Amino acid sequence: MGAKKATKSSKKDTQRQEIIEKRVKAEKVNLDHPQGREQFERVLKRVGDPKNQPNNSLKEAAKFGHPTGGAAIPDDSKATSLVISQVLAQTWGITEPLDPLSTGSTARVWSAGDKIVKLARDDSAHFNVGLRASLAIQANGIEAGAPNRTTSGEISKTITVNNKQWMMAVFQRVGGTSISMHAFPPAVLGELLARIHISLLPIGSSGAWTVADVLGHMRRGVLKEQPLSTQQLILASVEAVQVWYDTVHPPMQLIRGDGPEILSQDQENITAIIDWGGVRFGSVVDDIGCWTVHGATDVVPIKEYTELFMQGYMTIGAVTPEEREAIPLFQRLRVASRLCYVTDRDALAVTEEWMGNISR
Repeated sequence: MGAKKATKSSKKDTQRQEIIEKRVKAEKVNLDHPQGREQFERVLKRVGDPKNQPNNSLKEAAKFGHPTGGAAIPDDSKATSLVISQVLAQTWGITEPLDPLSTGSTARVWSAGDKIVKLARDDSAHFNVGLRASLAIQANGIEAGAPNRTTSGEISKTITVNNKQWMMAVFQRVGGTSISMHAFPPAVLGELLARIHISLLPIGSSGAWTVADVLGHMRRGVLKEQPLSTQQLILASVEAVQVWYDTVHPPMQLIRGDGPEILSQDQENITAIIDWGGVRFGSVVDDIGCWTVHGATDVVPIKEYTELFMQGYMTIGAVTPEEREAIPLFQRLRVASRLCYVTDRDALAVTEEWMGNISR
């Protein structure tokens, strides 16, 4: 009986090691690929040699990285709707009337029959890598709100509205309504995230936000109007993650880069996970830190929640010992991101209290 258990355990360890090796291999392939090399060189040109970067200078830090997130969303005028309708008919062959839906911080959304139409201000490469991510997730059996291709086979279209360029995509409407991640056990979400990471392994890094992009965006979110304690929390979290990446050199791959946006048809099972606009290239522990810090509650504190979550994740996924140890770093990074660009003292106080819970 003991020999069988040992064999089973050994097989699981081998599978986990194979996943980690695939992540390492994926990173190297992406760098060697012409598109990956081109992106890498753009990052070097934009960021410069890390050895020459100053330490925690707010003025200088703003120079590094690339803005994450889009610009102002287009207005909901009749002119905008007319342009969208024309492009839908000409590019996707869709003629159903537009019905305005919710407006996000970086996008506007309409329904057109059984389709969802999204207009966003985003870099075309980043917008498209998010769409490719959803296609990969869906191909692996997880409904992800993947895009409908145009009549010529493209996944998106660059259009001009009010003399500005916007990215446009069309999605098949996904059944179900939004549901909190707290409706599901931590282990269930852990296994879901592992399936997502495995599904994203074949996707290249071209177009994805980099570590420099994400950390640079957070550095720019440190404002002189914020209390010194807030500024220090953001910078300390950013610096800790930067040092970790520089010293550990973990396996890298495409990751979700955001919390779970879950839909459910029966309010008991996960029907879909949607919205892939935050994809980035980094360690899987970045996503793990994000999901666990949002999942923890007063009833299931963060340490207990993280342990339960990782039990589910490790049933099919894999992390290195260094990544497992770094989970609190990325939990703090996620909370610190909620402090960026915020000056309201009450909101800052609530978030800083949340940060304190991670160390308890």
